[in-house]
Amino acid sequence: MPLVRDPEVEHVIRTLIAGGESYAVEFKTAWEFGPEGKVPRSIKSVAKDIGEAIVAFANTDGGDLLVGVEDSGSVTGVPWEGDELMYLVQAPRHQVKDADLGVRVHDVEIDGRRVLLFRVGDHPSAVVVIADGRCLWRRGAPARTEPVPPGEIARRRDHRLGDTAYEAQLVHEATLDDLEIPAELLASKPHLAGLGDLRTLLRYWNLSEGRNGSLLIRRAALLLFAKEPLRWHPNNRLRIRRVHGPAEGYGRQLGTRESEVLGPIVRIFPAAAAALHSNLAVEARTSSLFTTAQVLPPEAVDECIVNAVAHRNYAIEGAAIEVLLFPDRVEFKSPGKLPEPLTPEDLRKQQGAHRSRNPLITRVLRDLGWSRDQGEGMRRIFGSMAQVELHAPELEQRADTFIVRLSTRSRYDEETQAMLAAYGPFGLEPRERKYIVALARAGGRLSVDRLARTLGVSFDAAKRSLLELDRKGLVWHGARSRTYHLVSPLSVPHERALRRLRKMGVQLNASTIINTGQLHLAFGATALDALRESGIVAPAGKGQWKLGSSLLEYARQRDASG
Repeated sequence: MPLVRDPEVEHVIRTLIAGGESYAVEFKTAWEFGPEGKVPRSIKSVAKDIGEAIVAFANTDGGDLLVGVEDSGSVTGVPWEGDELMYLVQAPRHQVKDADLGVRVHDVEIDGRRVLLFRVGDHPSAVVVIADGRCLWRRGAPARTEPVPPGEIARRRDHRLGDTAYEAQLVHEATLDDLEIPAELLASKPHLAGLGDLRTLLRYWNLSEGRNGSLLIRRAALLLFAKEPLRWHPNNRLRIRRVHGPAEGYGRQLGTRESEVLGPIVRIFPAAAAALHSNLAVEARTSSLFTTAQVLPPEAVDECIVNAVAHRNYAIEGAAIEVLLFPDRVEFKSPGKLPEPLTPEDLRKQQGAHRSRNPLITRVLRDLGWSRDQGEGMRRIFGSMAQVELHAPELEQRADTFIVRLSTRSRYDEETQAMLAAYGPFGLEPRERKYIVALARAGGRLSVDRLARTLGVSFDAAKRSLLELDRKGLVWHGARSRTYHLVSPLSVPHERALRRLRKMGVQLNASTIINTGQLHLAFGATALDALRESGIVAPAGKGQWKLGSSLLEYARQRDASG
């Protein structure tokens, strides 16, 4: 195997180190601590580590291994030279059984120390095992190398579709002049900004390949960064369609309005997210589209967009990503079924099931902070929907399309929704609704531990949420009690006023007189009209006020129940 020496790779290695270990990056040390302090490890154990990491990357989506770097990212170097160094460089041959993985090895000096970079591509043609016959892959969050039955990898390889290689194709007519990486993307990622130029960035992301002195661009780079995206893919775009009925309809019955966001991918995500958030917020406020006036959680919307652009089948050039806004749901339609053998049921289990159709694109999006580790995106979608009490997402495969449906209908009945809406003016957050509902269903009072058990959350999580609701005046509890009492929407102004008056040391009885200056000091100069309308105070002469009967009655009932 020829040893590649390239000064440009130094920038790539520094950026990989700055980004830290991840699903596609792993560090290995060449040192250990013994009785005499820090000494080189057994070269055979280092070579074994190299073989295991390479096999795991090859059986998953590819990746980069740095030898001579600690888990912390500090560069400690590789101490060997000559034949011993060559033994490590050739580890992809003697540590991997019966497979030439085409691993590219780079030998670079970083801060005066030698570092070896092993670049591994996805290996779709067969199961890869290390010399002793064990099969490994990358999985989990944080990612790690784990044993896997060879049959599981074989099952994935047997179902490998030809479209999975689409992004890796070399486009001979493309040049660097056809690409542009938005400066704002790099400015927000210091470890990427240090790479300097476009050529080095492409090399870092494995989006190019040098042949006979020429630089060849992969199709993934054009999908991600092309100046003229439709030149390289006719449907590198996302369409947003508003549907004014329960179904799209056809011909004269087509009740839709359409807009679209053009590629490349790095332009699609922020533009589509902004457009969708704007549309959803406006429609929820006006209720002209959503019958429940329920806003979808931004996290779920963003993850659905990222999943669509990262995992769609780009080999299907005749279709674009579509987002359909119905009166009771939003549908994200992505060209291509899930990469086999992944199924919708695998995703519903939320156990980190993962199969990447476009590992090159996914790695870039992960590096930019838009995509999470394998399997985390769908968990975030399900979790954020549950957080605001919306129905679980629906997943469906139809023909050559994968669909994610997010319902805008609440899990709660109309009466409960009306109650929650009444708390809206008082700053109730979506994630806090379930606590209000649980308290209401329990007769208006629950202890922290019982509330935690009812909702299936930790004691600390329940306590934090209740403290926030207490701060807003939506619940209260006695000084020596763990039981929290729900404040009805109509009583929230009285609860807030009661707290301020007690803080001022005001005696709560019918004979108490307060002057206008005191009220301005406690409630603000503009609050007087609202206090009168709520029955919290009543006139008692020029510049003087007495406590209203409704406030006094609320205080009496509160004290009696506490």
